[in-house]
Amino acid sequence: MTNTTFREAILFFEPNPWVRKGLRALIDPEPIDYQFVHSTRGIDAELKENEKQILIMELYNESESLYDVLRYIMTINDIWPNTSLIIFTSVTNASILTILSTHVHLSLVAKEDSLDCLFDAIAAVDTGAGYRSPSIKTVLNPSVEPLSRSEWRILAMMIAGANPQRIASLTHRSYKTVSTHKLNIMRKLGLNQAGFMYLILAFRIQQPV
Repeated sequence: MTNTTFREAILFFEPNPWVRKGLRALIDPEPIDYQFVHSTRGIDAELKENEKQILIMELYNESESLYDVLRYIMTINDIWPNTSLIIFTSVTNASILTILSTHVHLSLVAKEDSLDCLFDAIAAVDTGAGYRSPSIKTVLNPSVEPLSRSEWRILAMMIAGANPQRIASLTHRSYKTVSTHKLNIMRKLGLNQAGFMYLILAFRIQQPV
């Protein structure tokens, strides 16, 4: 196991009780402050007290969907720029992981990889470089482009169950404009229609996919 010195407090966002138990066993021998939180609100509350922490988090929990947590992650660097973020996840959906990989402020570690990868990600905090574990690297699509604010809004409404006609009505845009946004989302993420529908379903659930 990698010999890693923990220089900062660690904040865990982990829904699985067995994983929490394993993380405690991993950290307890070290002279380091750590806490577990169970919601994104809990994360904010702890970071208000001490922003300079390493946040190690899953992409879902008991009360927040993959989409809710992903949107939180996308904005966390704007709100808490001094917090180091490591995604430690069971999620295997290539599109979701690739969306995250476009954000250089975070590291990505698959739970199926060796625990040494988690230590390597923690060690990379000092360098300011994002870390990607081997299983993550194998599924990433380097041609993916970040979505615009408008595209995120359209995607969010589709995840909530609205069809293009309904979105056009709610946003006061034409059906053609909404359809163009959808096609741009699919193009940027490298998805066909089936892949896009699978992504929508993946965002709606609160379990890893």
